[in-house]
Amino acid sequence: METENLSHQVHRSEQLIRELATRYGFRSKDYSLIWDDGTFQSSRSMHALEIITADGRRSAAEIPHLALVQENPWQYIAKVDAALLHLARRGALRGY
Repeated sequence: METENLSHQVHRSEQLIRELATRYGFRSKDYSLIWDDGTFQSSRSMHALEIITADGRRSAAEIPHLALVQENPWQYIAKVDAALLHLARRGALRGY
């Protein structure tokens, strides 16, 4: 049951991140979200979320496990926002 709840929280976090990415002009086909080097590891206290654009640019944000469990995106949304801003700026410089 706990694993199912955590999976739901990760999905909700991804939805929020995708909505935030839209603000920077990204479409869902423009990037991928990769958790913990490819496999979400529920035993970690800090998760690594890597955002990879279709053209290979990358940016990352650390997300506390407790923030996912407590459904508290305010603990990590600024880090995700900064990662997306970094990708958007680099894309603008390259003419994307």
